Amino acid sequence: MASSAFQKILVIIALVALSAHSLEEEQVVQRPLLSESPCTSEPLGMESGAIPDSAITASSVYASSYVPTKVRPNSGSYWVPKPNENQWIQVDLSIHTAVTGVVMNGVSSGGNYIRTFTVLYSESGRSDDWAKLADVEGNAIQFAGNNGSRQQVTVTFPVIVVARILRLLPTSWSGNIFLNLELLGCRGLDGMVRLVDGDRLLSGRVEIYHDDTWGAICDNGWDMKEASIVCHMLGFLETEEATAVSFEESEEVPIVMNRVSCKGTEKRLADCPFLCTGTQQCNSSRAAGVTCKPNVIRLVGGSNHTSGRVEIYQAYKWGTLCDTDWDVTDANVVCRQLGFSGAEEAKSGAHFGQGEGPVFMNGLACDGSESKITDCPSFCWEDIRCNHTHDAGVVCRQGDVEYDSRREISHP
Repeated sequence: MASSAFQKILVIIALVALSAHSLEEEQVVQRPLLSESPCTSEPLGMESGAIPDSAITASSVYASSYVPTKVRPNSGSYWVPKPNENQWIQVDLSIHTAVTGVVMNGVSSGGNYIRTFTVLYSESGRSDDWAKLADVEGNAIQFAGNNGSRQQVTVTFPVIVVARILRLLPTSWSGNIFLNLELLGCRGLDGMVRLVDGDRLLSGRVEIYHDDTWGAICDNGWDMKEASIVCHMLGFLETEEATAVSFEESEEVPIVMNRVSCKGTEKRLADCPFLCTGTQQCNSSRAAGVTCKPNVIRLVGGSNHTSGRVEIYQAYKWGTLCDTDWDVTDANVVCRQLGFSGAEEAKSGAHFGQGEGPVFMNGLACDGSESKITDCPSFCWEDIRCNHTHDAGVVCRQGDVEYDSRREISHP
């Protein structure tokens, strides 16, 4: 059940058992999603028992034989709530953990299983500290669960998140909700980064995770080389600027890195040299920050982050590319722009499904030297007569990826 090192993830822990709330009752906030899994994904311990019974809580139970701990795959039973509407089950992982997805099953022979569900995650479990696993428009992603095939289903999350509590909320079902569940992910999080304060999505103070805690970075020597590595780790393709932000001692966030000196080729900030002292000093009272640029290209509809329908952001809208004269030279430019080494295939005829919105760039004629697809010539003065049955797609090479193209931020 291991998943790719470039999946994105989510992590969790409930510090206390929470009272039942429907999705509408939660105050939902957004926080940065992370782009690259720091370790190999594997089962986190629902079946093995590494996750204790006390860590599994739910909104309700149908009867004592269907309590939350029966959600374990080897329990001989299932978690069953009552009623079906506005229910949830959550797991406390006790430390920040990378969660890449879930493996789930219901009573398919009896027609009782979850069809679709959404995911919330939190660091504290407070009612004002829940974030939804959302799409680029900020809408909660509806994940497909079981389908009645009597087979367990592995659901891979499209993004990686760091948190402490994971909550699964069924949104549609067959018959009644019956669930067995395993979480997939990993616990080795040293070196992961996040943005705090700022807008928490594109900009903010940089914090890095080390020795089971988050710490800030002094801005001594901080420049675009370091900032670009942070933005790439967060899944952004480009960096706007390296910033210095006010750091209040009252925030009680330790300084864990000072005088960071990257070459610019490192994949992680933790791989860069910095001043080695027991207690880091930041005399300027300024912490390192970044402003990342929103991604203007993405892959949609593929089976993983290496393939999909090509969409670009122009004129304040996401749209697709016309497949007239679309070939592997054009696809190579797209894949390199996304951080891959190149393309395996160019796909046409809406191979990855039909998109929405406008169709851009008819008759692309890249020569292969371009760094962005928008640098390629196309029929600029002709009306584009393509419709979405001609959406272009790519399959990028999986090796030598620098950062993950699935990080998407909505534009204003």
